[in-house]
Amino acid sequence: MGVAYKNFWSLNTDEAVVSGILRGNTNKDIEVLMPMNAQMKGIDLVLMNVKNKKSITIQVKGSRAYEPKPNEVRNYGSGSAGWFFFPEKVVSGATADYFAFLIYILEDSDKIGRRIIEPHVILIPTLDLQEKSKKYKSTHGDGRYSYKIWINPETKEVFDFRDQKIDFSKYLDDKGYEQIHNELY
Repeated sequence: MGVAYKNFWSLNTDEAVVSGILRGNTNKDIEVLMPMNAQMKGIDLVLMNVKNKKSITIQVKGSRAYEPKPNEVRNYGSGSAGWFFFPEKVVSGATADYFAFLIYILEDSDKIGRRIIEPHVILIPTLDLQEKSKKYKSTHGDGRYSYKIWINPETKEVFDFRDQKIDFSKYLDDKGYEQIHNELY
């Protein structure tokens, strides 16, 4: 029987974007790797410290950019939200060390006088996501979790507002990169 490999010729865009962001926000000792083994379900990226051989695994979930509704802007301020909808088992049965939620936020740029789409990454330890989801989430449809995650780029606040409010601010961008950096050193 042959060995099954992921089709690396059709690289997932969200995985590629997160790889680039992580590469640009980690030390030169940290390498971003993509598993070729199709048996590694739920693991999209591996970060490895090539000097001390410590590593962490990441599952990537991406969302498109959504135009914020007027009532969302009134309630939550600047920014916009990403939406994720996947089976509860994706979280409860996850094998990766971290989830990376990639969200494209519509931001007003005073510098160029127009709106831009800016990618943001929420790097949350899987155990934290499992705990928060079990405590604050309800399943919708056919046993799926629905996450509507708002990012306010001005205040650096991040929260899920779909069911009960869950604060994810401590996992956003630099804070998330610092957390994985500390784990890899």
